[in-house]
Amino acid sequence: MQDSKSIPKKYKGKTVIGKGTLNMIRTTYRNNIDLTNIADNKANILLSLNSLMITFLIPIVLTNLDIIQSQALYLPIITLSLTCITTIIIAAMATRPIKMGQQDVKRGDMSQKSPFFFGNYYKMQVEDYLDLVENAINDPKLVKDYVKLDLYFMGKGLGEKYRKIRTCYNVFIGGIVITVMATIIAILS
Repeated sequence: MQDSKSIPKKYKGKTVIGKGTLNMIRTTYRNNIDLTNIADNKANILLSLNSLMITFLIPIVLTNLDIIQSQALYLPIITLSLTCITTIIIAAMATRPIKMGQQDVKRGDMSQKSPFFFGNYYKMQVEDYLDLVENAINDPKLVKDYVKLDLYFMGKGLGEKYRKIRTCYNVFIGGIVITVMATIIAILS
């Protein structure tokens, strides 16, 4: 707890952010950023792998049409192709940036959107943004509220990203299993 004598007069009666709180906030932001990087890397791996699979699949299919016809391998090839395309689409959606057109903070709307997230101020005039930040940094409780909002929405976005990546992995694994089973059935029949 801080000594009331060390708090500047203009902050008396207001909530001051302590070192422990700041460390917790920094750690949380860093963890969220690290988890976002991990999620993006996973999605990029799936994008790259499936793009390569399609790149190799096309010439193999075109040069071996007679074998595909004689062995009736249409279903496995279609299944693998659909799996790759679906995985690429979901992985791309997981790494797609958020839509920025809906974040528009006005001076009177400071309690709703943080001035510390670029999506909330990128369309603002510099004077409006400076006023918004000045009001925020002069009110430690408002800064805490903004930090809480930022962490909440960062977590919501991260959760959505991981949900899409999990779906992407499930589609990929399921598609590969179905492709292998369809290939075995086609060869044995």
